[in-house]
Amino acid sequence: MTFADLGVGPELVAALAKQKITEPTAIQIAALPVLLAGQDAYLNAETGTGKTLAYLLPIFCRLDAKLEATQAVIVAPTHELAIQIQRQCTDLAQNAGWAIRTLLLIGGTSMDRQVDKLKKKPHIVVGSPGRIRELITMGKLKTHAVRVVVIDEADRLLIEEGLPTIRAILSAAPRGRQLIFASATEQPESAEAIATLAPSL
Repeated sequence: MTFADLGVGPELVAALAKQKITEPTAIQIAALPVLLAGQDAYLNAETGTGKTLAYLLPIFCRLDAKLEATQAVIVAPTHELAIQIQRQCTDLAQNAGWAIRTLLLIGGTSMDRQVDKLKKKPHIVVGSPGRIRELITMGKLKTHAVRVVVIDEADRLLIEEGLPTIRAILSAAPRGRQLIFASATEQPESAEAIATLAPSL
């Protein structure tokens, strides 16, 4: 099974090859057809199995680079993970030769600078839930064209204190948006939350 067999276009396959990634992992083989079809999904696999690429590749396949608007929002529980995901987005775009703009939105950094960068209408934003929610509430992060929302490390974000923020981010996105949860572990509390947020899963 190759990335091309799974529906990944030649430019992205070449981009992966530049990163010495030539064979899809089990989670990528399972996730790609479902996500490329636009369905909601819950990706549950151990750390280091390629979960990030499992959801990033379908996002890249479905992005409209000509559309000057944010089309994907990726929420991560830690600044480190958000930085890592954003770096992977940048690498993919550069290696594919695509003009895809990504923006990191985390706390502890200048909000003015982030607001300024949002004016350039990034295609993908990656960040911490608090900062993303804040910028949506301020009307600086426009979500009208968002096609997909990813909740990474869902088991850490869907616990009691984090749930209202996640709900607020999801309710700001259009109704037909795709919802992707990714997690290395499964907690009963987060499983319950996922069942209410994405009843189709």
